[in-house]
This record gives sequence, structure tokens and C-alpha cells, in this order.
Amino acid sequence: MTTLVRHVLRDGVATLTLDRPQALNALGQKLMEDFLAALQACTADERTRAIVLTGAGRAFSAGGDIGWFGALLAGGPAHAQAEIGRFMEDAGNQITQAIAECPVPVVAAVNGPCVGGAIGIALAADVVLAARSAYFLVPQVSQLGIVPDLGATWALSRLLGRSRALGVALLGERMDAAQAEQWGLIWRCVADADLAEQAQALALRLGSTSAAAVRDTRCLIDAAPGNTLQQQLADERTAQRRHVAGDFFNQACARFLARTGHA
Repeated sequence: MTTLVRHVLRDGVATLTLDRPQALNALGQKLMEDFLAALQACTADERTRAIVLTGAGRAFSAGGDIGWFGALLAGGPAHAQAEIGRFMEDAGNQITQAIAECPVPVVAAVNGPCVGGAIGIALAADVVLAARSAYFLVPQVSQLGIVPDLGATWALSRLLGRSRALGVALLGERMDAAQAEQWGLIWRCVADADLAEQAQALALRLGSTSAAAVRDTRCLIDAAPGNTLQQQLADERTAQRRHVAGDFFNQACARFLARTGHA
């Protein structure tokens, strides 16, 4: 059966490409199921040291597949409620959580429009790059009368603060990649022609670091807004104790001492 997510592993970097370009990579049921399966395959493969997420064609993703939602509504409101709730629990929410908790670093390479639920997916990555022509749009409230989902409200509030997050979510205005970088929504805006190369280089760089340290740093950063300083210092201490006993830290120290003549 044809998959709607391409999975290519090169030099330890797994690139997952949403591959439904004729529909702007809209997040229909099969694409999401294929996406989750691809993520799970990556994390189960010991050769994978980092992951890049991107889209085929001219969009990262146009967000939810309205045609599929319409077909569900044809079965009545109760049917639509049940199916969409199941879809979110079994696929959509699991994808966002799998990215946010991935055992290896994840880079999102936003190559074009990133709309609706796709924003939650992209912003769950550790580092987000966007092509200069890309834009971000949250249309759920203003156009559809539903709420942002797949983690978008979690990410927007933490990255932008309450005022900007509400403005982005309620007004449904496009935010171009340059503004997204300026506001701190993404790490960097790059030339369209350079996106794939820079995403690969960044993933290789992240993949050469300690995956355990990446995971713990991610957890510390995410927990910080809800922690007191005392709690955060304690969590840092706990994590640091784990890592100083690890091979990566010991080998790094040995290399440094050898270079400086203190070995």
C-alpha cells in the first residue's frame, strides 16, 4: 500500500516528508496514521540519531483535511464527534507527543504554508527552521468555529506569551516566516533554496550530541514556566548528576584535556 509519508535515512538523519502535495499535505486520516507509523519506525531504529520533518511540494501542511471532516459530518454530529475525538486521541495527539518526547533531536523544516493543526506538529520539534516564503496560520477559530489543536495552544502560549498567542489564535492572520523568527516562534528563517540543506546540517549537528542531554534539556526548558527557581535548580542538579557519569561527558573532557596538554 502506498504511504503518504516518505522516510529516508542518510548519515543517521531520518527525513520524514509529508507526501500528499496535491492536497497541500492536508492532515487526513491515512496521512496521520502513516506519519505516526514513520515516527515510531524512526525511534525504533538505532541508526537514527536525528529526525527532520518537512512537506512535499509547496506546503508543509494545509492543516486538517476539510473534505474528510465533511464526510464525517454527513454521518451526523454524534458520529463526527466520536470519529474526530478518536482520530485525535489515536493519531493526531500521539504524533505531537511523539515528536515532543522523541528520544533523538527533531528539526522541523517548514517549507511552505503551515496551517492549523500542522502548527502544533511543527512547533513540537526541538528546532524549527522555515523557508522565507513560508507562513503560519491558525484558522480554526476565525474560519471554522473550532479551537486550535494538536498542541498549538500549548506551544503558542509558551513561545509567544498570552497576548500574542491569543491574537494569533483568535484573529486568524498569517504570520510570515520573518515575523515568526522575530517573535521567537521559530529558531530561524532561511532562504527557500537553502532550507533542506540547512535542516540536514542542523540535524547532523544535533545528532552528534548526547541524545540523553538533549532530552533532559528539552524537559527542563518545558518544565521551567511552571517551576519555582528552587525546583528548577534541583531538577538541573538531578539531571547533571546523571550526565557527568556518562561516556559522552567523560570522553569530551578527555579530548579537551588532551588538546590543552593537561591529560
